[in-house]
Amino acid sequence: MKKIKKLLLSLKKNPHIIKKVFFYLKRGEIRYLIQKIKEKSGKNLDKSAQFVKIEPRRYFKRFKKRNFPLEKIRIDIIIPVYNGYEFLKPLFDSIEANTTSPYRLIVINDCSPDERVKPFLLERLEKHPDSIFIDHQTNLGFVKSVNKGFSHVKNHFLILNTDTEVPPFWLERLMYPIVHMEKIASTTPFTNAGQIASFPKFLEDNEIFDSMDVATLDKAFRDVNPENFYEEIPTGVGFCMGVNYDLAKEIGFFDEETFGKGYGEENDWCQRAKSHGYRNILVPNLFVYHKHGGSFSAQQKSLLMSQNGRKLLERYPNYDKEVSEYIKKDPHKTLRDVLVMVSSSLHDEGIYLILDHSLGGGANIYAEEIKKRYHAKERKVLYVAYDFYAGQFNLSFDYKEYHFTFAVDTIEDLECLFDELVVQEIFVNSLVSYRGTERMIALLKKLQEIHHSDLVIPIHDYYPVCPNFTLLDENSTYCGVPQLERCTQCMAKNDLEWRTFGNDHIDVGTWRKYWRTLLEEATRIICFSNSSKEIMQKAYPDLDEKKFSIEPHRVPALPAVTTETRPEKNGVTIGILGAINLAKGAAVVKKLVKTIEERNLNIDVVLIGA
Repeated sequence: MKKIKKLLLSLKKNPHIIKKVFFYLKRGEIRYLIQKIKEKSGKNLDKSAQFVKIEPRRYFKRFKKRNFPLEKIRIDIIIPVYNGYEFLKPLFDSIEANTTSPYRLIVINDCSPDERVKPFLLERLEKHPDSIFIDHQTNLGFVKSVNKGFSHVKNHFLILNTDTEVPPFWLERLMYPIVHMEKIASTTPFTNAGQIASFPKFLEDNEIFDSMDVATLDKAFRDVNPENFYEEIPTGVGFCMGVNYDLAKEIGFFDEETFGKGYGEENDWCQRAKSHGYRNILVPNLFVYHKHGGSFSAQQKSLLMSQNGRKLLERYPNYDKEVSEYIKKDPHKTLRDVLVMVSSSLHDEGIYLILDHSLGGGANIYAEEIKKRYHAKERKVLYVAYDFYAGQFNLSFDYKEYHFTFAVDTIEDLECLFDELVVQEIFVNSLVSYRGTERMIALLKKLQEIHHSDLVIPIHDYYPVCPNFTLLDENSTYCGVPQLERCTQCMAKNDLEWRTFGNDHIDVGTWRKYWRTLLEEATRIICFSNSSKEIMQKAYPDLDEKKFSIEPHRVPALPAVTTETRPEKNGVTIGILGAINLAKGAAVVKKLVKTIEERNLNIDVVLIGA
């Protein structure tokens, strides 16, 4: 019943499957039809159901600064400093280069033993005449230092660790929810090392993804549509945390008596904020680099986390449960996976994009080999296959240890996703069964023009020549690529399998005009035989000869097969290997068998396949 239900849903989504059923029924190929139904319901539909459905238009919205106004509010930036000299220049450089809304620095030197720190801070703050510099004569710790900074705050503010770097337009995105949304207590961006805010791997202290610089990596985050991905979190993360000044005035800020030197103070404040009806949220369209230099030794950190963790749970017994539930829910998992794919394309080489069908057979096997070859070279591979039976595009992304699968419904969805990617190479393995082939060709041509991508087109079938990709005419005879007038006559009468993919009213001349625009831009057109090249050149005589390369299929060595010795028999056995449909010679095989029977020849025919 489950299989029947899946089939019915698939039929509802893709009524063209009914055409395929009638095609086989009309030909009397009932056993083959039943076999196909079993195969496709067990393979295609089950496999497609495992792909995570996404709607790219929900995920992305081109960033514009004007959409994140801070209403001319001057944001205070509290920076507590204890040593970390090596982090200070990158931090201040990134703030000064990338902060475009009004801000004021409040810098606290918490009695840093490194004698280089104070002079550096004083020198850099000369560029900021309205800044406040607080110089502790004794070390008070993170919590008291931040509270000291808070005592000078006049508006919404944020805490920023010294071991961070910020990207362009960061302040607008971090503070926008506090300024414009209802009852937001704190905001935390994505980062590489921020536990529930960590990217690419959740809850881990990652190195920055693919050794990218923060500005380049953040470009992927900047175009995320935040309205669909703002998510309440149990606590803000203090490495870079926007804070609602009005709420902090009302309920006080960090509890320095309870949490001493640090760890647990922001969790406590965020829980207090929650008890007053406020939310702490993760900002999905911002990435801030956190180098995790730290002011404490590993031993100090472990001790403080243990001591303050117990205090936190005594005060908020449900806190651990909230955190566990959030971790279990992991609401940004798919978004992180999509962002790994998008951000990877922005660095070094772009994406290697492979377009294919999901009909099975040699073309799919060939694509798998290409994927393996690219993966071995650590290329970023996005494999897009249209599943005719499930009526969706299945996307598989592979890069290093990252392997993700997604599904989208339409070419428009693909276009929205492709708009976020940098594409190094477009490999058009096969577009057979695609709905809207002309639209797909236009999209690929646009991609190629934008990114100057390499464009590779292997000729597994003759879809670029004719939607009837086997080139069998209405009499099931090879057409020989005749004049277009003959093609028009053939297409009017031809009801072979190609029609089951929805190509009802096709003018071959127009079809080739579309394909010509792609073929003319191709870097390489791979033919697997001289015959294929001749057929392509007959359809497109003006194509540059240099585009073509002949690369015969290589069959790997087959292992030896041991069989039981059989008694000697006279006669001949003819073995036929493969799934033999009409285009591959089923009629020839039938005629062969009939001839053998009529002549009473001592010949057996063995079909190893279907």
